[in-house]
Amino acid sequence: MRRHLVTKGSFYERLAVHGHEIVVDDDFAHLYADGRGRPSVPPSVMVRALLCATHDRTSDRETSRRTRVDLDWKAALGVLDDFEGIGATTFSLFRARLVARDADMSLFEATLAKAVAAGVLKGKLTAIIDSSPVHGAGAVADTYELIRGFLIKVARAAGDRLAEGARDAAEPFCGAKPDIDWQDPAARKNHLQELVEAAGLVLGACRGLDDETVRDPAELLGQVIGQDLEVGDDGDLAVRHGVAPDRVISHSDPEMRHGRKSASRRFDGHKLDVISDEDSELVLGVDVRAGNASDGDGAASLLANVQDVDGVDVETLLGDMAYSDGDVREAVEAEGAEMVAKVPPVTNQGRFPKTAFGIDLDTEAVTCPAGNTTTTTRATKDHKGRRATLYLFPADMCGACPLQDQCTNGRRGRQITVGRHEARIAAARIAQDEPGTRALLRRRSKVERKIDHLQDLGMRQARYRGRRRTRLQALLAATVANFKRLVVLDAFPGTPASAV
Repeated sequence: MRRHLVTKGSFYERLAVHGHEIVVDDDFAHLYADGRGRPSVPPSVMVRALLCATHDRTSDRETSRRTRVDLDWKAALGVLDDFEGIGATTFSLFRARLVARDADMSLFEATLAKAVAAGVLKGKLTAIIDSSPVHGAGAVADTYELIRGFLIKVARAAGDRLAEGARDAAEPFCGAKPDIDWQDPAARKNHLQELVEAAGLVLGACRGLDDETVRDPAELLGQVIGQDLEVGDDGDLAVRHGVAPDRVISHSDPEMRHGRKSASRRFDGHKLDVISDEDSELVLGVDVRAGNASDGDGAASLLANVQDVDGVDVETLLGDMAYSDGDVREAVEAEGAEMVAKVPPVTNQGRFPKTAFGIDLDTEAVTCPAGNTTTTTRATKDHKGRRATLYLFPADMCGACPLQDQCTNGRRGRQITVGRHEARIAAARIAQDEPGTRALLRRRSKVERKIDHLQDLGMRQARYRGRRRTRLQALLAATVANFKRLVVLDAFPGTPASAV
């Protein structure tokens, strides 16, 4: 290998020189059967090729070509000039092995281990969390195509094990898209009835088959029929108006979901969670969840994975208002960190909000802006259906109050709901006005720059179907991002900061 020919200061040169510090054959030896099969490409070479492909965002076919003809790539892979390259299909097989053994996580954690060894990550850390949409690799389908797509999958998986009647019912829908007048409501309605009738026969015939290759698509077929259809006024099935919760939107990638990053930004796919170190800007953890999942719900589980890494100890976790929920704060605290996120402002249509009232949890009393206090309560439930306390101001007290018009227009008097996280949220609301907390929150935007870097490495669009394989893509992108950042931080001896 003529390493002197590699482009100076490039990612390929750094991987050629320091790749062995994060990629070692022994770390991936468990992916192979000892002494069995044909001679294979060393796993370290395969991993380096995947890192180069992530860096350059190349397809498997182009990746194969570059491993054969590109001298920069050959230097990065650590192979000789006459290396014949890696077959395109070999990459999909290797990725399947990485996913099956969760070896992609060990590759990513090798960059964190290097950061710990170099003293880049030390002591109590302040980390930042945020999420970003990832557009799915599957095609979004309408109700007709969803039912037909899953019906085809069930029929093909069951094969000759289906009863003859069920096979005959499914056969007309297993070829090309039916040639009907899709602009005619009556034609669409008749087609839907035939489609559902065939699906019912196939599902009935599959009930006795104990085979997950049949059971999984059959369950999805039943789920789609249940979520997308309803009985119309005429007693026939019709496409439901509105969107069902957790709706399946693709038969080619059933794990895709409708999601929203904001009220005006909708996407179809998955949600990428990222935790980065505030000081070094290294990625500490990534995860891929359902596109319709709440941002905050993934914070504790991802933080737990980060805390399990040797030498990494997150003391403070910064987030935006999506992470300010009391349940999120409690879960993060259980993982040994403090959640610092701005609490959303409370409004009440121009009248006194809840925050204008003094709530004393010790004496179980609430005092209004006019100075009136109540201890009258009754049990209620919060927005998640859990037990809460409702404080009631008497109607005659509110009726005689000079501030009534600024407080309530109800005839029963003002009511204040106090939930299980009242003290936690109140403390966070007070803390967010302190200079130290405000300074912390100003540094939260650093994670957005890191997410931009991951998106530059391909994380706007999933390359593979399914959340687990998309998580593999995210871990490869995070590994490349961390490797390049470690070079900038001079974590590799003798590496100038201008190398990336």
